[in-house]
Amino acid sequence: IYRMVKRFPANTIVLAHWGGGLFFFNLLKKEVKEQLRNVYFDTAASPFLYDPEIYRIAIQLVGAEKILFGSDYPLLAPVRYFKELAAANLTDAEREQICGLNAARLLKL
Repeated sequence: IYRMVKRFPANTIVLAHWGGGLFFFNLLKKEVKEQLRNVYFDTAASPFLYDPEIYRIAIQLVGAEKILFGSDYPLLAPVRYFKELAAANLTDAEREQICGLNAARLLKL
């Protein structure tokens, strides 16, 4: 995935399922962070795959503005996402960004 991101720096890329943890690459050198500037991560299947702490870790590494709500519906019921979001102890602003504002900005709505 990293090679694809590097090859298409002008494209906006959204990676499902938290990008398989690709956001941890932001812990690497500055040049890697720069390559990931056009990458966004969605939360699809998050309650199935990760603990709620994934939100705090991802926000710390890439910022709430790079996270998009992904439901993976019908695999998981929406209520599981709402419970996970509550357990993640997000601020109202972070939750609003993740649950729609970021997508609206990307889609220019």
